[in-house]
Amino acid sequence: MCLMDAVIIGNRRAGGAGDEDRLKRCAAVLREHGVEAEVWATEYPEHATELATRAGERLVIAAGGDGTVNEVVNGISGDATLAVLPLGTANVLAREIGMPRKTENACRRIAAGETFRMDLGIATSRDGTERRFTCMAGIGFDANVVKEVNPGLKKRLKSAAFPLAAFKVYLESDLPTLNLHYGDEVYRTQFAVVANSHYYGGEFQMLREGSLTSGELEVVLIERVSLLLRPDLMARILSRRPLTGSLKSFSTTEFTARAPGAHVPVQLDGEVWGRLPMTFRVAPAALKIVR
Repeated sequence: MCLMDAVIIGNRRAGGAGDEDRLKRCAAVLREHGVEAEVWATEYPEHATELATRAGERLVIAAGGDGTVNEVVNGISGDATLAVLPLGTANVLAREIGMPRKTENACRRIAAGETFRMDLGIATSRDGTERRFTCMAGIGFDANVVKEVNPGLKKRLKSAAFPLAAFKVYLESDLPTLNLHYGDEVYRTQFAVVANSHYYGGEFQMLREGSLTSGELEVVLIERVSLLLRPDLMARILSRRPLTGSLKSFSTTEFTARAPGAHVPVQLDGEVWGRLPMTFRVAPAALKIVR
């Protein structure tokens, strides 16, 4: 049997269950289905990015949560193919592409090898440093929420940690006005989500439809964070219905966000990365991925 050559880059602590033995079991299941995969376990933050740069043109399997996937995407070669083994808490990209949550079923799907090319978002900081994101960037409020959710809280409460942290940030934090510059337009808002996909924070939906192949980013504006407590919006959140029908948004290939005089953080795929000012753009069909 001719085996496909792959590497599994895994966070051994993902979701409290992704230990190295589990990654080795994943490799064994993949081998049964024609994929010969080495296991490269991460040891520290950004290690997945370093490992991905060494993988060359192989199939690179990101085993972990959205943070691990994001690190791999920021190191992977343009000639490589990405696959996702969802072992984390939210697993937004895995959900977006329909990757099964059960490990053995996900391995079978990966071995089948059906691929497509998806867009990536690119965030550029004030010093010109770039970072890719697969699903979303959050400007302001939710980046502050991510900062509040430490690994211990996330491990204990899983996805429930985020609503609790959001309530704390809402009550305690100063939320300055953001200026989003798009062409000749300037949008003012308190919180913005830059979406490359329609899922947000797990199974919640921000957009009506997925946009991994649209060639654009959808920017959703929450002009006041208190609007999220409005009964109609809360009903949409709880029933997993898209929010874009009730919130302002615009589609773009590039825009710049600023908040003069304020320290406003940004999160990419659930991990805090830098602060405003920052430019966001789309890279169409930039990543080959198994679905």
